[in-house]
Amino acid sequence: MIQIQKSMREAKQALLRTFMATTIARVAKAVFAERGYQQATLEEIAQRAGMSKATIYLYYKNKDDLFLHVVADLVETAITETAQAAETPGTPLEKLARMVRGKMAFYEREREFFHIYLNERHGLDFNEKHGLEVAPKDPHKRLLQDMYLQGVDRLADVLQEGMDAGVLRSMEARRLAFFLQEMMSTVLGQRIQGKAKTSVEEDAEQLLDFFLHGAWRREALSR
Repeated sequence: MIQIQKSMREAKQALLRTFMATTIARVAKAVFAERGYQQATLEEIAQRAGMSKATIYLYYKNKDDLFLHVVADLVETAITETAQAAETPGTPLEKLARMVRGKMAFYEREREFFHIYLNERHGLDFNEKHGLEVAPKDPHKRLLQDMYLQGVDRLADVLQEGMDAGVLRSMEARRLAFFLQEMMSTVLGQRIQGKAKTSVEEDAEQLLDFFLHGAWRREALSR
């Protein structure tokens, strides 16, 4: 009986700990998105979460630890979803469309995370001259850079498949993947700023059409 009570008490404590840690992370994500990492404070996060700053320290070592936790979970989800879209059987163009639609939908759902990414991306240094990227010193920036580069590499693989199959023009696949990645970032940036009047699905389709067919009128191409 005593053992059962102890197990129940431990289960309740674990549940409470998970609830508190999740609540803090959820509120922190909103504050980091609004303020950026530098301007966000544990005081404001604690106030919005309805707890003391000291309570946050029971679950996270400091602001760095909290920010890294918020970013790490979402980065893992983004990388996993991109990989699944690329690995699901289909033609190169089907895979490409699935990746673009999936990435756009993910960041539409996770607008706060995309805002965090936009705030932090100035520290992501890409040195394409030798095909190498300079790793940032901050752990959370390294995670964001890894997410970005893995997304580029996945896109490049699928684009190369399309070139090998003869459905896409022969170009430098990774450079083309960078172009597509930045196109998506621009469209998503307009969305979170409230400048888009179309749905995310419409934006994804228009982006795909523009990327694959360009801005020329198709009638003009046949002349």
